[in-house]
Amino acid sequence: MKCSLLATFCFCALSMAPLSARAEKGVWSKPLEVSATIDGKLARAKMLVRTPVGYERDHGSRRYPLVLALHGWGHSAAQFKKDGELGRMADESGVVIAVPDMGKTVYETQFYPETRGAWASVPGTRWIGEVVLPFMRANYAVFPERAQTAIVGYSTGGRGALLVAESYSEFGFAGSLSGTFDLFALEPNTGEYRIHASVYGDRKRFGTRWSKDDGVSKELVPKLLHVEVFLAHGAADKTVLFAQSETMARVLKAAGGAVTHATVQGAGHDWAFWNTQWAPMFAAMTRGFAAASSVAMPNKNAQ
Repeated sequence: MKCSLLATFCFCALSMAPLSARAEKGVWSKPLEVSATIDGKLARAKMLVRTPVGYERDHGSRRYPLVLALHGWGHSAAQFKKDGELGRMADESGVVIAVPDMGKTVYETQFYPETRGAWASVPGTRWIGEVVLPFMRANYAVFPERAQTAIVGYSTGGRGALLVAESYSEFGFAGSLSGTFDLFALEPNTGEYRIHASVYGDRKRFGTRWSKDDGVSKELVPKLLHVEVFLAHGAADKTVLFAQSETMARVLKAAGGAVTHATVQGAGHDWAFWNTQWAPMFAAMTRGFAAASSVAMPNKNAQ
């Protein structure tokens, strides 16, 4: 599925500096409020954007690769800024990073009558694919090509990164830390099962709904074959078992996909682990960006 034009959006730069403003180092924006209508339903959410060193100085003369970064369930965009190392990664990798505030979403593709406590009036995956991505391409000096566009995340956001890439063929790279993919492996007495059941309903009654967003399903995995995937998980993770990433890696490799996968001994479900993995993830990502840059992009206006 490509980016849909069914969504119309606008934004309020709550405190955003003009793009022409001068800056000598990479900076985080102040919160931006983006609003959009999808299928007649209005939604609003905030977002942070990190631009790398030189972005303001070079604006208008060059484009940058784009990275969408998704936080975990119940977390916020601000935690990437406060606890994560994405600012340093942006500067070292020369990328623009967008971090949408997604609240308590499991990056669902659809809501149902049984859905309780939806994060917004539109599904999380559709918000990313049909609002955040086109918003960034329209308002920032980023490449429009898939080969220069990535999506990453941790915990539920790691699940979201791959599910969005499976739903929208707009990404050349997808990276996940501690993500949940195999929904049918979740034990009903666990928190992971309960947060997904709050969207899809009881799995025994509504298995088809769970299958629709099951990241390791035979319908969705082939949609990652054009994406370079990075997976890492802590072996001591008690929140999301490391078997989740191992299963994703196994089925993707079996289908012929390109995947880098690591299970890190002693690591848990926390920033102490996640912050060790951004560097190898971004290294893999930027190698792909560099390889894409060495190949002439086709002229889409050519007859």
